Amino acid sequence: MSDRPYLIISALMDSTARAAAITRSHGDAIERAMQATAGKDVAGVELAELGISPKAFDKLRKALHLDGETVALYDVFPISSDLDGTLRNVAGQFLAAEALWALEQQGMLEGVPTVERFDLPKGWNKDPKDIRQRLVDAGAHNLSAAGAETYKAIKAHWDQSQAS
Repeated sequence: MSDRPYLIISALMDSTARAAAITRSHGDAIERAMQATAGKDVAGVELAELGISPKAFDKLRKALHLDGETVALYDVFPISSDLDGTLRNVAGQFLAAEALWALEQQGMLEGVPTVERFDLPKGWNKDPKDIRQRLVDAGAHNLSAAGAETYKAIKAHWDQSQAS
């Protein structure tokens, strides 16, 4: 069990957005994460991108009443600090996809296909159930109670900073 969570910033983004807009948006998200983790004992912070079709992203933007300039949506998640970089990225992408699938189930995409493309290690099956199981088997969720409490404090700060 990991006492120090590794923080993943999952970025669900318009796959056709301009690089400058994505870079600026990512910078804002990373700054929010740094503020949320200030004084907290974390193993690291990393951003994982999951691009989706522009039509799907536009539907999300409208359903969530976001500015037309919004190019990415972000959230933070804890994972075990024992995962290597490749698995951290897969975990971040998968967590972003799970959020997307939840929004899809709520009807926010109005049937528009999302076409997620995961950066999977060689030999991995693309089936979401298989991806989830491999991440669980790798210990992605192995956080101690202290690690979970650290994440809760970070998440509260993150959510509060988004509301303001």
